[in-house]
Amino acid sequence: MKKIYFFLLCIFSFHNHSHEFNPAHLILNEQPGFSYSVKLFYPQEFKYNSPEIQYPDNCNILEVSKSNNIKNIIESYILSCDADIKGKSITFGNLDFLIDALLSVNFIDGSTYESIAGSRNLEIEIPLEQSTYPLAYFNLGFDHLLKGIDHIVFLICLIFLVSGFINLIKVITAFTISHSITLSLSFLGIVSISQSVIEALIALTIIYVALDAVDNKSKKFPWYFAFGFGLLHGFGFSGALSEIGINNNELALSLLFFNVGIEIAQLAIIPIPLLIIFLLRENSFFQKIKFITLIFIGGIGVYWFLERSIGIIF
Repeated sequence: MKKIYFFLLCIFSFHNHSHEFNPAHLILNEQPGFSYSVKLFYPQEFKYNSPEIQYPDNCNILEVSKSNNIKNIIESYILSCDADIKGKSITFGNLDFLIDALLSVNFIDGSTYESIAGSRNLEIEIPLEQSTYPLAYFNLGFDHLLKGIDHIVFLICLIFLVSGFINLIKVITAFTISHSITLSLSFLGIVSISQSVIEALIALTIIYVALDAVDNKSKKFPWYFAFGFGLLHGFGFSGALSEIGINNNELALSLLFFNVGIEIAQLAIIPIPLLIIFLLRENSFFQKIKFITLIFIGGIGVYWFLERSIGIIF
């Protein structure tokens, strides 16, 4: 029977794309005389539609150059100002809905300010005093989960697959602990695995839980399965954070806030599908919708796995 389901998954695996979390990153390093060495990183796919940065009126851009690496375009220049930019605003324009921009300002006195801009919050005011906590990384973690479609569909499949509130708590807790472990180990360089391989394996976890949710009769999904899958997803979270790096001197705290942001977003997602499933669990029409949804999700997983595997080979 599973072979039939797998065949259906392949039929449904048309052009569905996961979002690779790779926000723009604007770094300002203060130099003497109210000037700043600036680097702007943004994804290659936006090379014809790059972020637009509006600085305070008392600043001018000089010595512009452009380069690139595998994933990003890098714009470098000098920002010359006639006064301190503290208390002033930097505005980001032309940001796609799925692209955020992290701002990092390293002042000459050793202090750092970081914040995040998105399509709904384009203006960042640089405060007069240094912030105590790296809240920008909390926002990055929160946005990463909400905009990472592959992680969301995996969570939805888990909710479909697990029965009983206590069992669900065990599964989600195991998933949370395990991805927190590999997120930290990978980002700190203690464990290293190719990000391309990890992304393909994450797609496989989606296929597995979708098939299991369709075919599972007893609704028993051991917590240690979720723990194992969470280890893979943690490497995926780490890859996203590694792309932009941590630009301040509070590495442990920034890593913690990024992880907490992921957990809060996860908790924000779970209640809605959980409530729908609980209220409609005996409804025959809902069971058909559930079946179609899981087949569709599995099909997306098949497409992602094939796409990412081909990317590894070629």
